[in-house]
Amino acid sequence: MTSTRTISGPTSRRSRRAAGVVTVALLALGLTACGGSDNSSSDTSDSGGGITVHLGYFPNLTHATALVGIEKGYFATELQKDGDKVQFQQFDSGSDTIEALAAGSLDATYIGPSPALTAYQQTHGGVRIIAGAASGGASLVVSSDIRTVADLQDKTIATPGAANTQDIAARYYLKTKGFKTDQEGGGDVHILPQDNSITVQAFQQGQIDGAWVPEPYASILVSEGGHVLVDEASLWPQGKFVTTQLLVNKSFLDEHPDEVVDMLTAHVEANDFINGSPDEAKALVNQKLESLTQSTIPTDVFDAAWAKLTFTNDPIASSLIAVDKHAEELGLLDPVDNLAGIYDLDPLNQILAGNGESKVSSS
Repeated sequence: MTSTRTISGPTSRRSRRAAGVVTVALLALGLTACGGSDNSSSDTSDSGGGITVHLGYFPNLTHATALVGIEKGYFATELQKDGDKVQFQQFDSGSDTIEALAAGSLDATYIGPSPALTAYQQTHGGVRIIAGAASGGASLVVSSDIRTVADLQDKTIATPGAANTQDIAARYYLKTKGFKTDQEGGGDVHILPQDNSITVQAFQQGQIDGAWVPEPYASILVSEGGHVLVDEASLWPQGKFVTTQLLVNKSFLDEHPDEVVDMLTAHVEANDFINGSPDEAKALVNQKLESLTQSTIPTDVFDAAWAKLTFTNDPIASSLIAVDKHAEELGLLDPVDNLAGIYDLDPLNQILAGNGESKVSSS
């Protein structure tokens, strides 16, 4: 899940590279996804004087690029070529992730747009987005009695957390439709920030009327009798908006450019595998998530959720800039200075060019 946010270079690289079941499942997933960080490591052999790269990720479907990179051994293999090793750190809280980045105990992490903006603001520009990972996969799912946007009047809609990515999306969308919301759950539509697993239970029990949530929760709510009132992709140019990206501590980026290239090479390999062998990748990610969360999502629900996501190296920078503006308009985030400075895509673009793939832009 995407976490709550605070309210109110280098170009060198090595020459060697150019239903009831759903309820039980979500209860288990919720316990795993909200219990703090669970550190797990996957170290290569003797580093020979190299360094250990600390890479964070969440046990989420939207972090499939990280999960594939871990399971296929891409990160370990690429870093091992330079005598380095990797330690993977599982996080479930964006605030914990940001704290680890700021403290220097985490070098890079997969993370959503809202916490990335928070990290950039709180570290005074001390982080950089170096690649995209996933796009899409968020919807407003509502009960059967809600057929039009007008029917949302006086209804209660859940989001994953106060001022998180989907919370911003929901509030801004409602604002464009003339509805007022506030941070206390009042207004024309009552916004209720809560954990996604609790949202599923609340929807089943009729305690909420819908939720603006990421996958697989949107598809789970549909399996529980809901229907999609707003697919967020319909609100963005060409249906593209950033869901997950790869964020790195700027000091690590400056001091270890070769390791950043290694990490990005593995990242690109993971996305190439996902897009080149989607069925195999989907099965691998499903199995990995089941192992991490000790829960199972029915195959048809998982398939529906997977189909809503696009795994891409493009950070879709224009959508992050828009999210920042939306948050500011809603009073959820103070203005962020020099937001364009959050990107450093040169290392990624060198790798993509070497692979004959299209470069990505920071605008």
